[in-house]
Amino acid sequence: MWGSTCVAVTGFCRYIALCLCLAGLSAGAVGNDRFAECRGRWIEKAEAAKPRLFSRTVSPVRLVDVAADPSAFQGWGIKEGKPLKSAFSRPLEDGDAFVLDFGEHLVGYLSIQLVDFGRAADAPVRLQFDFAEMPIELAEDAANTKPSVSTAWYQREIVTFDDIPSTSRLPRRYAFRYVRVRVIGCSPYASFGIGGVSAQAVTSADESRLLAWDAPSEDAAILDRIARRTLRDCMQTFLEDGPKRDRRLWLGDLRLEALANYETYRNFDVVKRSLYLLAGTCGDNGELYSDAFERPVPRSGACRILDYTALFAATLLEYAEASGDIETANDLWPLCVAQLGDILDTVGGDGVFRDNGKWWCFIDWIDELDRQTAEQGAIIYGLKATLRLAEKLGRKSDVASVPAMVERMERAARTVLWDERRGLFLCEKGRQASYLGQAWLVLAGVLDEKSAKRCLKSVMADDEAVRPVTPYANHYFVEALYAAGMRDEAERRMMSYWGAMATMGADTFWEVFVPKDHRAGPYQTPLMNSYCHAWSCAPAYFLRNVKFSKPSERKDSQ
Repeated sequence: MWGSTCVAVTGFCRYIALCLCLAGLSAGAVGNDRFAECRGRWIEKAEAAKPRLFSRTVSPVRLVDVAADPSAFQGWGIKEGKPLKSAFSRPLEDGDAFVLDFGEHLVGYLSIQLVDFGRAADAPVRLQFDFAEMPIELAEDAANTKPSVSTAWYQREIVTFDDIPSTSRLPRRYAFRYVRVRVIGCSPYASFGIGGVSAQAVTSADESRLLAWDAPSEDAAILDRIARRTLRDCMQTFLEDGPKRDRRLWLGDLRLEALANYETYRNFDVVKRSLYLLAGTCGDNGELYSDAFERPVPRSGACRILDYTALFAATLLEYAEASGDIETANDLWPLCVAQLGDILDTVGGDGVFRDNGKWWCFIDWIDELDRQTAEQGAIIYGLKATLRLAEKLGRKSDVASVPAMVERMERAARTVLWDERRGLFLCEKGRQASYLGQAWLVLAGVLDEKSAKRCLKSVMADDEAVRPVTPYANHYFVEALYAAGMRDEAERRMMSYWGAMATMGADTFWEVFVPKDHRAGPYQTPLMNSYCHAWSCAPAYFLRNVKFSKPSERKDSQ
């Protein structure tokens, strides 16, 4: 069995190489000629699709104070401060400080007007600005932290203003609701003050194009509004993961943002640009990187995440179906084919995924998670999406060996990984059960509906099963519940998980949320967590999509 299936896998890889060669994309041609040419053309198409940014001017609505509150999220709450006018048009001195509340999460640029009070300033004014998405960012001292990523992401600026009076715009773009302004240097002989502060909020989401939707309840309307705001603030000139940190294009985030976008703002250009940025920063042999930077010039982040790469064909297919842009799908199809060899290198002759150490296997931010079952499902899911895209493009001959691989991997999941007694998919080593292992194999269609329901119910009843910690991972578990016909359970989980964030005061949905650990996060400090994160906008997708909504809520029934 092992020998014959190994030959089949090797034969498949040779077949892919032959397809690439026939298309002028052989390994040598790809590395030296064709993909180099494609990259330049794809970056040009990315630039051509660059969306317009819409801006609006937002003024602070009040002054607030941050106070310890054991009942609040992360132990810090907001209380009403002095009247807003007390911050403006009065003399300020060294050490004066106040916190502005803009009333909602924003992404944009801050402008400040400095004024004098009769006597010309004989020294510059130096101000410190602390921008915060959440109260904890103002309450706890970032200097006491040692995060696993650069402290330069902390949104603190010290700016020296030479000209008084003047109006200045700070050069960086920030993600914030609150801004603390502190005077840390001014003349003792001449008085100055602040005439006003405003923010220019920017996004590529056009509110005038937002699809109408009748929310079935007030709770649903609240979740939709917060999810849309999350999406809006991550929709810039490409689909960012988080506008505070790390302002990058990630393939996994892109897919979930795009799905929510199709149900709300329907800005196809920003999705097209994001797809072409990833394509235009691919490797010499067409290997797709999972992340890309837009500035100063488009470049890859050089991360290769297996489960993200497996979703590229699905993301391209969904874009083509939503936008009708078959030309882009055809243009990027060679990239879908080029990923298959590397992806299937992780699959043994018995059809089971085993980590070969060449990829970052992500799935979720959980150290103890054995990712084998989830990756098995994600690969099958991606292969099936590749087949559907091939059929749509009339390119089935390019992937003629894929159906056999899908069948082999499905059979292996049901025989090697499935535990009939427990009704769960278990990893080979340690026999670990996880929510995401069940979710991805259900989404991959490995089980019939009855068995899918059984495994999802079993994992939710298993106190030892590894649970998801991010809205990204919870999205896929909720979707698996829907896929298994467990609509009520899916809605309850969505409303309870995202609803808990809303109850705790979320303006936008967060990168990480563990209900029993409000300081959870992958960076050694919650100050570094992103509190507006693209992969968290699931409610806008699930609540509005015909596939998930109840008949009485469907757009086509109104």
